Amino acid sequence: MIINHQRSLRLLLIHTILLYAGIVVAQDLEEPGRVFLPPAVDESQEIEDLELEKYGETYINPFAERVEYDPSLVHDHDPLYWKLGETLLEILAAPAEPLAHFGERLICAEHYTSESPLDEYAIGLQPIPDRPNLLVETNEKFLDIGFLNQGIVIPTGAVWRPSIWVFGTYRTGLNYFNNRTGTNTTEWANRLDLFGQLNLSGTERILLGLRSLDKELTASRLFTGYDFHDGRWLDGLNADIQTLFFEGDFGEIFPNLDPYDVHRYDIGFSVGRQPMSFQQGLLINEDMVDAVTVTRNTVNGGGILNMRITGVYVEGEINRNNNVRDPDSRMYGIFTETDLAVSTVNADVATVHSSNQQFGSMTAFGLSAIQRLHGFHNTYNTSFQVLGSFPHEGETAASGQGELLFSQISLTPHHSSDLVYFNAFLAIDEFTSPARGTLAGGPLGQVGLLFAAAGLGQYGAPLSNQATDAAGASLGYQLFYDKTRQQLIFEIGGRKNTKGINDGAIAGAIRYQKAIGQHWIMLLDSFVSKQESRGVGSGARIEFLAKF
Repeated sequence: MIINHQRSLRLLLIHTILLYAGIVVAQDLEEPGRVFLPPAVDESQEIEDLELEKYGETYINPFAERVEYDPSLVHDHDPLYWKLGETLLEILAAPAEPLAHFGERLICAEHYTSESPLDEYAIGLQPIPDRPNLLVETNEKFLDIGFLNQGIVIPTGAVWRPSIWVFGTYRTGLNYFNNRTGTNTTEWANRLDLFGQLNLSGTERILLGLRSLDKELTASRLFTGYDFHDGRWLDGLNADIQTLFFEGDFGEIFPNLDPYDVHRYDIGFSVGRQPMSFQQGLLINEDMVDAVTVTRNTVNGGGILNMRITGVYVEGEINRNNNVRDPDSRMYGIFTETDLAVSTVNADVATVHSSNQQFGSMTAFGLSAIQRLHGFHNTYNTSFQVLGSFPHEGETAASGQGELLFSQISLTPHHSSDLVYFNAFLAIDEFTSPARGTLAGGPLGQVGLLFAAAGLGQYGAPLSNQATDAAGASLGYQLFYDKTRQQLIFEIGGRKNTKGINDGAIAGAIRYQKAIGQHWIMLLDSFVSKQESRGVGSGARIEFLAKF
């Protein structure tokens, strides 16, 4: 009897556990929009129907409970803010498709769309295109295949494999520019960026750069070519050194100090004349400063995936915010980039000291976050930036007090490789940058095509890129054709003064680019603008660019 009672208790316990497990599973399966039916029993069902069937990538098990979706039930509820935000972005992206069809007729090329399904037939091994050669390549070639040389062991223990590369970019173009602000240019301009690089190892190099066809003036550059407006030849020939610096890694130069690579000696540095850009060019955008930089990389832990910290010191001859060179200036800066799980954060601060009261001293900072936002219907590339500048004494044209708010949002419409972008800014008071090159213009060159200068000749920005008491935005559509070898960009934008001054302006621009062979690119630009109290401005240019 005792054994029978114990057996009954065990059976009762097992049934209770099974019943509870069944209730939990049923609760987990009861999702909105699903109705669960009992398993179908059909004795006439064929044996092959009981096998797993594949529909796309979904496997259906006939032995499992059948699930039918009731379309009258709501499956997922989008949060209100996502509904409003994505509806607005879908409205902004709606013109992309008709513009793509218009572009097909305009340039007589097929609109490029990415194909996700696999082909139904084998295409075999495809030939790899030949690697374009640099102008000069000695010893070890750029991105070539083969064995590495043994190299030379220097007294510090590092192994150097010297090689020399010569490469560059040549640009030539015809420009017509008239934005009804007193600037009227019709010219032929040329630019040659020529570089010679001595490679010592994978981390050490010496880079020499010349721009022999254009030279720096007081607040601009003179490009070799012809000025049709004034009827004169322009001579920008020079042998000035634009770039000359050495960069390396302390731990790689002195490997014997840490043979087991357990210490933190991997500190990068650079010394010499070099370009410099921070906060996507909003904070600093200078193409020639004499600087010393020290970088500590691979700092992690505490939720930080990777962090880079760079200290910068610049000695004299800094082009200030008004694009005028200040010979009595020095700049100190700390610039960081931190990779987190959800974002990349840049926090930068720079101080410029000047003994010239005309320019003044100032401190500026920049804080940005770059990330991909995953909505319910699309994924969005976003960046948000806050910048500020504070003069140490009184305000000047080179040292002003102000803040700048800037945002970028872009997305790829469904079933395409195109890009739709929307950029907006708000400038409070007069934000000024610590350093800006003569071709960089104001801090707002990143807003879009309409706010950026061409960097070739006197073809300026259709809309002002100065960040003084203004708000504005640009909306653009980048469309790809002919397997991405051709592209069209349509952009509209505008800006408005926030202090009630009647200087608001709107503009529209079109850019066409076409790859020619492996080295050349043809580029066509045009714009039309209208500013309050002024006539209609316009501009057009054609450029041929060669990379060698």
